[in-house]
Amino acid sequence: MDVKKRILLLKDFLQENSDENHPVTTAEIISYLNGQGCPVSTVTLRNDIQTILDADPDDELEITEKEGFATTYGWLSRPFETPELEILVDAVSSAQFISQKKSNELIGKLVKMAGPSVREHLQPQIIVSEKIKAPNEQIYYVVQEIKKAIRENRMISFRYYSYNTEKKPVPRRKDGKIRTYHVSPYDAIWNNDRYYLVCKCEPHTDDYTTFRIDRMDTPNILAEKRKPVTNDYNPQDYADKVFGMYKGRQENVTLRCLHSLMDQVIDKFGKDVIVRNVKTNTFDITVPVSVSRTFYGWVATFAGEMHIVGPAHVANTFVEFLNQAIDDTLGAIEYEELLEKTGNE
Repeated sequence: MDVKKRILLLKDFLQENSDENHPVTTAEIISYLNGQGCPVSTVTLRNDIQTILDADPDDELEITEKEGFATTYGWLSRPFETPELEILVDAVSSAQFISQKKSNELIGKLVKMAGPSVREHLQPQIIVSEKIKAPNEQIYYVVQEIKKAIRENRMISFRYYSYNTEKKPVPRRKDGKIRTYHVSPYDAIWNNDRYYLVCKCEPHTDDYTTFRIDRMDTPNILAEKRKPVTNDYNPQDYADKVFGMYKGRQENVTLRCLHSLMDQVIDKFGKDVIVRNVKTNTFDITVPVSVSRTFYGWVATFAGEMHIVGPAHVANTFVEFLNQAIDDTLGAIEYEELLEKTGNE
């Protein structure tokens, strides 16, 4: 009889089928081991259990012995407590960069780490629309290769995808040919529930740039060493300054906000943001942002409750952005009205 196999089967059975609220009996354990081709007596079972506990002092097993009742065993040692698993399950369920299929697979693995009395209740408590989940099933391997390249200090190459009007991903092209990017990878940043790669892209290696990892194919790790990181690069500062992860000119911009926007300000810029010039209804903040259409679009969502105070050229460009949006909208309306009119004629 293979004693090692029997002890391993015994430990797996206890971990999988018992906990403090769902103990198993001696008879159930013996029946299971018999079915696995490892017959065992009550005395031998007790010795095997003691062997398991002696092997790892951190393992805890609740043994309940009462006269006239069957002896029961409940495995207590778990790598995560139930509240921790609940948080992890919700995080995996809501993560946009993980596809729905991969989310379900990960949650299944997390659930197995709980005791049997908890598993059926350990389900996501956050409702997430599948429409926002990433479709890229390869993201695990993309991230794995990126991190490997960073560890090995090497460049990578990959194709990058965008959606066409048929909502299908197509590789980006240059001069009519599918483009292959060659970059020096530095960090993977999780921002707004998306994974981004921070890198320097050949041949333009003066500036750092970002790529959505869920829109990359699995990269090839190249033999060429990556370009060295410059002294002024700090991943946390970069993540904070590249507003919305879109490329733009870095500026210190002063915003005047209604008091009711403080929650949104803290969500976006953090609690360390300096608030000044507090008035009856407004306050000012000066924050480093990447000045871009994305930034202007974000300010515009507050419909006049947030204003760009300075610099003047940023405020003026914002006005131009709004005027252009109005002109484009009016132009589209006039065009549709013209089509409708000519169609009726």
